[in-house]
Amino acid sequence: MSARLAILIGVLLAFGIVAIDAFFIIDEREQAIVVRVGKPQRTITSPGLHVKIPVIERAVRMEKRILSLDIPPTEVLAVDRRKIVADSFARYRILDPLETYQAAKTEFDQRRILGDILANIMRSVLAQESLESIVSGERAALMQRISERTNERARSAGLEVIDVRLKRVDLPAENSQAIFNRMRTEREQEAAQKRAEGQEQKIQVEANADRQRAEILAAAERESQTIRGEADAEAVKIFAEAFSRDEDFFEFYRTMQAYRKALGKDDTTLVLSPDSEFFKLFIERTPDGR
Repeated sequence: MSARLAILIGVLLAFGIVAIDAFFIIDEREQAIVVRVGKPQRTITSPGLHVKIPVIERAVRMEKRILSLDIPPTEVLAVDRRKIVADSFARYRILDPLETYQAAKTEFDQRRILGDILANIMRSVLAQESLESIVSGERAALMQRISERTNERARSAGLEVIDVRLKRVDLPAENSQAIFNRMRTEREQEAAQKRAEGQEQKIQVEANADRQRAEILAAAERESQTIRGEADAEAVKIFAEAFSRDEDFFEFYRTMQAYRKALGKDDTTLVLSPDSEFFKLFIERTPDGR
């Protein structure tokens, strides 16, 4: 290969590289700032093929879509002097690429600026509210106020804040532990009170049961004595009627009862005279009574 041909190929390659560098494509999700030696020249918001001066100019691409920004947890002192930790996020987009480029050259700088603005405004707004209003149904109105105030300041950087939301609101770790300990103490006191009330009710129930038992036993004993007395009276009456009807039979019956009591056990031993009155029924009598 001759030197002239090599030079020609080199020139063509250089021209091709320069020509390629002169064109760039912006799709519908992007917008761009053409910068010449660090200075913005023009803004491109329409998609398609565009031209710039090779080597001297470069295209800084920016998102046209809605972007998400997670804000680091921010500690806030509410109006009732209680500390809270607010964890939030925002949705935003680049409204003016030129202003955004002038305020922040990179996406990292954009997110840092917007994050600082949002954190400061959130502290300012939430510091005017109580913890109850922050965690209650008024949260939507608070988020609207934060979003509007953030948007006012973010527009100076060419950014538009679309929405701001609180993901969660917590107490600081030391406060959470203190509240947990207090809640545990309250629950323990409540449990002790419930146990004491239960023990008192138990004693009352047992005392009432013992009283009812004593009353029932007394009533049963009284009724049994009444029935026993009535039965004894009836028995005495029957014996009296029997005695009045047949004195010999009554005497025989009473004697047999005496035998049962005296001789009812197997190991009973009696030593009596054969002519004892006790065995008079066992002694055979003659018709004349001897």
